[in-house]
Amino acid sequence: MSMPAFTAQASLYRTSNRYRQAGAESGGSSSTQTVVAAYIPGPETQRACNNCLQGCAETLAQCSVIAMAPLAACVFPPACIGAAAAAGALLAACDVNSLVCIGRCNLLRCCPKVCGTPNPFDPGEGCCDSNESCVDRYDPNSRRGCCPSDQAVCAGKCCPRAHTCCGDTCCPPNYYCLSGGFCSQFPGPSLWPDDWQPPKRPKRPFNYCIAGHEPCGGTCCEPGLECCSVGGGKVACMTNCLH
Repeated sequence: MSMPAFTAQASLYRTSNRYRQAGAESGGSSSTQTVVAAYIPGPETQRACNNCLQGCAETLAQCSVIAMAPLAACVFPPACIGAAAAAGALLAACDVNSLVCIGRCNLLRCCPKVCGTPNPFDPGEGCCDSNESCVDRYDPNSRRGCCPSDQAVCAGKCCPRAHTCCGDTCCPPNYYCLSGGFCSQFPGPSLWPDDWQPPKRPKRPFNYCIAGHEPCGGTCCEPGLECCSVGGGKVACMTNCLH
């Protein structure tokens, strides 16, 4: 007798146990035309996720073999009817336990921090590492929307490494943060050249996001996310504002 529960789950596991690598983002293209999902955890989280899902697949295989053992030993047809029913019930239990195992992996190993819209069929999609910050998926200084822990986040924007926040601005090393949140190469007005003025903060248009995205502070919320208040006059993109 075939083992449909095992073969079906193994196929799902092979489909989902992967992370899509870099491809085309916005307006770009690649040789394979890979669609890159926003927010994907780093290599360590990917390995932990894959190991967890691999453990679920191996447990399912072992459970399925044990469930089929009585039926394999069946010789007399009348007794085989009962053995087949018992095997079917055990295989169904194996499937349920496997789904619970995969759900636990998705929750605890594959998605340390929800930053986008998770996809249960592609573990890790819509997630960053637990020590990263969620920023706009197109932020050039982020890793596909995940700002590493060693980089500052200013007004929702991921700064280059070694930069610090000066108001809403990412201030380079060896620059000075002046009153009013201006980042300057000069330590104060007394050292400004005669023709130099502190930069003015640029004005953003009312809707500076691409079509389908919602303005949210200094960033944009992708479809499926809401612009939510997180206290202190700050806002952030979240799956929902009801917490």
